[in-house]
Amino acid sequence: MHSRKKILHALLGVLGLVLLLIPMAALLSSGQDGEQAQDAEHIIQPMLELMASAPSGHADIPVEPMMELEDAWEIEDTREETERELVAGMLRGTQELGYDSERRTFYCTLGMDGGDDWPELALFAQAAGGEKNLRVAWIDDYSYDYRTDAISEGYRYELMAYTDTEYAYFGLVFTGLPIVTLHVHGGYETLGEEYTPARAAVSGEGYDAVSTCAQVHLRGGGFPQQYPKLSFRVELCGISDKGRLEKNPHSLLGMEADTDWLLISNVSDQSRVRNHMCWQFWKDWNADGRAFALLESRLVEVFVDDVYMGMYQLMQRVDADKEIERMGGSLGTDVGMRIITEMNIESRPYVNRLEDCSYVAELRYKPEYMSTKAALDVFEPYHTMNKVDQTQGYADNAAFEAAVLAHTDIREMLEYFVFAQAASFGHDNTYNNVYMWALRNGDNHVYYFSPWDMDRVFRPVFTDRDDQINLWYPQVVRMLDLNIGGAREILWEIWNEKKAQLLTEDALYQRFEDMEMMVNASGAYRRDMIRWEDEDASLNLAEYSSYMISHQNVVENHFMELWPIEGLQAE
Repeated sequence: MHSRKKILHALLGVLGLVLLLIPMAALLSSGQDGEQAQDAEHIIQPMLELMASAPSGHADIPVEPMMELEDAWEIEDTREETERELVAGMLRGTQELGYDSERRTFYCTLGMDGGDDWPELALFAQAAGGEKNLRVAWIDDYSYDYRTDAISEGYRYELMAYTDTEYAYFGLVFTGLPIVTLHVHGGYETLGEEYTPARAAVSGEGYDAVSTCAQVHLRGGGFPQQYPKLSFRVELCGISDKGRLEKNPHSLLGMEADTDWLLISNVSDQSRVRNHMCWQFWKDWNADGRAFALLESRLVEVFVDDVYMGMYQLMQRVDADKEIERMGGSLGTDVGMRIITEMNIESRPYVNRLEDCSYVAELRYKPEYMSTKAALDVFEPYHTMNKVDQTQGYADNAAFEAAVLAHTDIREMLEYFVFAQAASFGHDNTYNNVYMWALRNGDNHVYYFSPWDMDRVFRPVFTDRDDQINLWYPQVVRMLDLNIGGAREILWEIWNEKKAQLLTEDALYQRFEDMEMMVNASGAYRRDMIRWEDEDASLNLAEYSSYMISHQNVVENHFMELWPIEGLQAE
């Protein structure tokens, strides 16, 4: 009897729980349906509309060969010239051309190879506003010019679009750089710090063209408001068969497939290329692949809502999960942080060590099970090793050495330190934009470092006195002063290896010469300077090149003065 009562009570309890959960489930389902409906209205539907208007689905009018002058005159005599645009978009194969509505000019990428041989140009136009009987023909014959001159000088070639009743002229410019176009729902002015539905297209000679749904927002902390040439973060998306938004990775211009990409304006750097060049330098410095954040980037020309934005750096984003796994770490034990300036602190958890270490560090990755406090505490030994002398908790030499040996891969840390000196890092990548990675090794976490945002490199660290090296690395400097773990010998091994390969006068000169020639030959830098600086100028990297060549002697002399090894001189 008692067992029957227990069963009956249990069944009644289950029934009551079910009756309680039914309205809750309905409420949750209603919330999910409402959220999906909102996504469909505010995200998915705008993306579908943007994709539906893309040239890839409508540019089917072949551009005809050069028109005879008499035929052009006849069209002018028999039709009305219109101020409205008759052509809404253009394709070369699957490559979408960029468009500058202010100048009524399309931009077609031809790449930097091929010399003066013109490729076959099968162009197709998209009729604007459903124009009927639209035809498009060349007015100028580009083949009379040298291809290299046409690209580097940015020659503008005239075309005519015409219907049975109207005609309009527009232009086309050839560029050597790839082209990125963004079309944003609601217009360019709606962009802010939140993602906005968009369409993105990327075209480059020799690469698969990409045209896809995307979400875009401004990037750069407080800086976007200071400069009209904005930077963007772009997330490539797709829409599933069930009508839901999903990430959609693509390989852009030969780089590893990903969903998240950065378009960096580099507007505060007059050369526009130092950040791009130094990321290439960092990859070459770590040719064996044993370093965090060996990221790739490409120089491109960007158009947003048919506005020419100039020369940008299309770059991979630091993905903490991928970086930890790529370096043999574990997402279940390892942590990532970034040293930043106080003004750039936003919503991420952070620790403020300005008083005793002169930096602020924000949390970039932690395992799901780990509390925020526990993740931040992983870096306490690092903070201790970097305490400023005379501050509370400053470790004596013995305690400092024990901490270094427990938490430091000395060679990897010195690889970063020597790179920072060779590339002449200033404030950035010292007290700002340094990624710190903590990988579990036995009972301890070992710290590794990688740079970010290197647009201030290749210039003297101290501009008001003689060229020097940057000693704002307390742990590394003290480690070398005490020669912990043979740090000085390792320093000189790294220096002599890089000096023989990457830091020779010829190697440095060639690096800058190649970049200068390529950018100038592409025509992109001149357009950027005219657009944003109102100056018709070519890229000149001679100052950076000569500085970098002389700077290596400065670095070596400082190394020899501060951390000599008896019987060992620089080779």
